[in-house]
Amino acid sequence: MELSDLNFLFRFLPVFLVLYILCPTKYRNGVLFGFSLLFCGLNGVEGAAVLLCSLTVNYAALCLMEVSRKPARRKACLSLAILFNTGLLGYYKYAAETLPIGISFYTFTLLSADIDVFLRRERAPRNWMELGTYTAMFPRLLSGPITEYHTSIRQLRHRDTNGKKVEYGLSLVIAGLSLKVIIADTMGILWHYIQTVGFESISTPLAWMGAAAYSMQLFFDFQGYSLMAVGLGHMLGFDLPHNFDHPYRSRSISEYYRRWHISLGQWFRNYLYIPLGGSRKGAARTAFNLLAVWLVTGIWHGVTPNFILWGLILGTFIVLEKGFLGRLLDAHRLFSHLYIWFLIPLTWIIFAVTDLHSLGIYFTRLFPFWGSGIAVNAGDWVTQGRAYLGIFLAALAVSSPPTDYLWKKYWNTLPVKCILFVLFWVCVYRIVTGMHNPFMYRNF
Repeated sequence: MELSDLNFLFRFLPVFLVLYILCPTKYRNGVLFGFSLLFCGLNGVEGAAVLLCSLTVNYAALCLMEVSRKPARRKACLSLAILFNTGLLGYYKYAAETLPIGISFYTFTLLSADIDVFLRRERAPRNWMELGTYTAMFPRLLSGPITEYHTSIRQLRHRDTNGKKVEYGLSLVIAGLSLKVIIADTMGILWHYIQTVGFESISTPLAWMGAAAYSMQLFFDFQGYSLMAVGLGHMLGFDLPHNFDHPYRSRSISEYYRRWHISLGQWFRNYLYIPLGGSRKGAARTAFNLLAVWLVTGIWHGVTPNFILWGLILGTFIVLEKGFLGRLLDAHRLFSHLYIWFLIPLTWIIFAVTDLHSLGIYFTRLFPFWGSGIAVNAGDWVTQGRAYLGIFLAALAVSSPPTDYLWKKYWNTLPVKCILFVLFWVCVYRIVTGMHNPFMYRNF
């Protein structure tokens, strides 16, 4: 089950909301935690068991750090908690046959709690269930956004909801569902077609079209999930952080990843990059720290070599941008935008194609002077371009800043509500007829 599943939309969510709204405020965390465990269990009993084990071990470590006055004992508790969390994640990422639902995301959520309590940024949870509610909250269990403990635990203790929040949250849920089902999944059909035909057989224009399609599929899939999670949070009284801020408006790779998956970038900055020394210890150490963070980012996303390659390439460009390349991009506005629109789809192809041999073939189609390919149908891009031009234009329009402005100004008007109503049932139709894929980021 996931947020775009019909069982979730028409069974799980309505039952949960009725019980959540009807129960007294002091019991709402219990209802949320119980349904979050159910949501996890419906995606796999083993995953629920792993989550409960993680909660118990981390709660014990947090309590010991809270009451202990000896620095050595507190450091030992933190070290054991970090080893347990990263070891468990590493085992399921690299050795186990199945990946428990949400483990990549709730591992970072728990590590945030461990580090924040160790540094005394915030007190330990009042009880095991409070930690469980913070960690396993079902709207963000599958793909985030990742919340930092010291900025979010207080919302569990004091939050408020009202009709306007519920209404706005529901609007975000439908908007996010539409981005995922209508745009991302349609882009996915083109990318699937290219994979089915075979990379050796596509023309160079279609290869570039495929790179753009996968980039847009990933963007709208993940942004759609994030909007749904934020919307559900609003309905429950939480202010979850937005995960995207028009990344394709960026003028550098550094800026792109400040706007893309914002909560993950902030987590790595606050809990890895800054503790390593950040940019405070000279250019060489800064370069090392950036490459280390991006290496870990690649490993976090997946176990195949392409993810490590993806992370190191991005890290290298960001290091270069700290020097001469950054000055060049600052001085040439048009060039800097073209730089992003050219490089980012290439890096997403490295992210998408897990087999390095197949990845090499795809790049020979992108740059045919590097290698050979048979390109069975040199005009394939014309056929596919006609079929997908509308969805590319829709993606461009929806992701533009004016659309954001219009949404913020008119979301509560009757015409927009009518549009959302129609979009919701279009999404339902596409899900029922099988024109729908699972959220991509649940695999990471």
